[in-house]
Amino acid sequence: MTGICKKPAVKCGECENRLFALLTDEVIRRHLDGRITAGVYPLLQDETCHFLAADFDKKSWQDDVKAFMVTCKSNNIPAYLERSRSGNGGHIWIFFTEPVAAALARQIGIYLLTETMEQRHQPHIVH
Repeated sequence: MTGICKKPAVKCGECENRLFALLTDEVIRRHLDGRITAGVYPLLQDETCHFLAADFDKKSWQDDVKAFMVTCKSNNIPAYLERSRSGNGGHIWIFFTEPVAAALARQIGIYLLTETMEQRHQPHIVH
C-alpha cells in the first residue's frame, strides 16, 4: 500500500499491513503502476505452481542475470527480467502454460542455475 510499505526495514511476511486478497487484473494493474505493493505465494494447494522466479541481488547481479538469461535461451525457455524495486537486483520469471508440480519447477530452477554457474564461473585453481 502506498505510504504504508516499510520494506526493506520490515519483511513482507512480518508486516502488520499485509492483506490476503485474490489476485485480480486490477490488483496487477495497480501494482505495475506503482500504486500498491503486491506479492504472491506461488504454491497451490495441490503442490503445483504456475511460475518459477529467481532472485539476483549480489554485487554481480547484472552479469549473473545476463548469464542466466543466456542459459534459459539456450534451453528454449522463455524468461522475463524484472528489476528490483531497489534498483540493486533483479528477478527472472519463468511462466508455465499449465500448473506443474512444484518439485519439478524447483528441479528446473536448480538445473538452470547449475548450467549458468558452469558457463559463467571459471574454476579457481590454487597453486
